[in-house]
Amino acid sequence: MKKRKAFTLLELLVVVAIIGILMGILFTGWGYITRQQSKKKAELEILGLRNAVSEYMSDHGQYPNCPQDICTPGECLFMSLAGFHNEDGGLELPPYPSKIPTHLFHFDLSAYDQSEIPSLSHGGGKSLQIWLAKTLGKDPAFLDPWGNEYVYKFPLEEGGDGYLLYSMGPDGKTGEGYFKDDIK
Repeated sequence: MKKRKAFTLLELLVVVAIIGILMGILFTGWGYITRQQSKKKAELEILGLRNAVSEYMSDHGQYPNCPQDICTPGECLFMSLAGFHNEDGGLELPPYPSKIPTHLFHFDLSAYDQSEIPSLSHGGGKSLQIWLAKTLGKDPAFLDPWGNEYVYKFPLEEGGDGYLLYSMGPDGKTGEGYFKDDIK
């Protein structure tokens, strides 16, 4: 009887172990690369937003602001850069020219049909945000790569000059003990 040539069980286990080690290295490396890509994307988006806020400041003489508190700070930033807030922080219809860096955020602001913009008297001022969310297919706010709103603060609570704009990072938290992954 001839002996058949075949792999032994030990040889098969060694091959499976090597494949497992290589896959582990690959997945670890892939996770690191995607985390770095998301971080770089957030940094680029923040830079684009800072440039848009500076342009808004140049045109209006102040930073985006909503003194009437009809929108969240994230909505305020979006509405201002989309052209719906005037220099007093009130809503402006028809809108001013947009300052949103569309190449970064993929908002098609040319889709506005000004005849469909609702009256500001409906819904306590919220009708414009609702219409904008429906038009854009998402909330009127800028989202970081992890799906959280960028944090925009103006005026500053400490009373300083300027504004604060940052991402809460991958953990979506900020504050005491959570600053480590925030991106400014």
